[in-house]
Amino acid sequence: MYLPKHSYKEIREIVIDIMLDPASSEVNQFQALLEHVGRRVAHKHNAPALQGGFSYAGAGSRLDSNDADLVLEIVWDLFRQGIITLGLNSSNPGWPFLRLSRFGRETVQAQSPFRFHDASGFLKVLRAEVPDISSEALAYLEEAVAAFYSDCLLASCVMLGVASEFEFLRLIDVATSSSIHGARFAPLNKLHFIRQKITKFRDQLHPVLNTLPNSATKDLDTNLDAIQSVIRIARNDAGHPSGARPPLREQVYVYLQLFIPFAKQLMRLRQALA
Repeated sequence: MYLPKHSYKEIREIVIDIMLDPASSEVNQFQALLEHVGRRVAHKHNAPALQGGFSYAGAGSRLDSNDADLVLEIVWDLFRQGIITLGLNSSNPGWPFLRLSRFGRETVQAQSPFRFHDASGFLKVLRAEVPDISSEALAYLEEAVAAFYSDCLLASCVMLGVASEFEFLRLIDVATSSSIHGARFAPLNKLHFIRQKITKFRDQLHPVLNTLPNSATKDLDTNLDAIQSVIRIARNDAGHPSGARPPLREQVYVYLQLFIPFAKQLMRLRQALA
């Protein structure tokens, strides 16, 4: 009995869950991965277990042919994205052996609540944390994550910097239009450069911090000041020839994660200053 057909996204989530599970260390060949995917899918649909023994055909054999093909496609996608690498060790350096790459292992060990494994995962976490994220910022963020997974790390930093700048300018628009605080932040409208706006905003915000909700000001130094600085520096280094070394893949992964608490802080400030 064949199991029901699934979408690319559904099978990809199963494959990633298996590969990123520390208990799945025995999944070091494609056929072993196919077997585990078959077991997960069978369990999901409450399918009866196959009889063991010499004639056991494997849980992978029960997958819909489209799903089995998707597993292979997903393996190569994860390989291109740097999550897995081919080979078991120097004695078995190629296909059909596979394992988590160094980047993949670091992803497993990361404890960040904003960890993601693909573009849709990043956007899902972002939307959950920042429901009012702008469509304009999302467009640049989609490009940033796509560039990251294509190993275009400089481009990823530039797109991420543009998204962060757009969201910050949204905050300034709210602050300068506020019926309560508008007069205080109005001087920002006369400034033309983003660096000037950042500095002036912080200067004007400081005297009224005690009047704002704690949710809007908690961890402000980290989530606004520090992260904004990190993202701006990464964007400027990537966008302007300076002789600086290109960022490491691991660094850009962290930058993308940092954007989420940064954007969440901006959202809370917008709500508090409106």
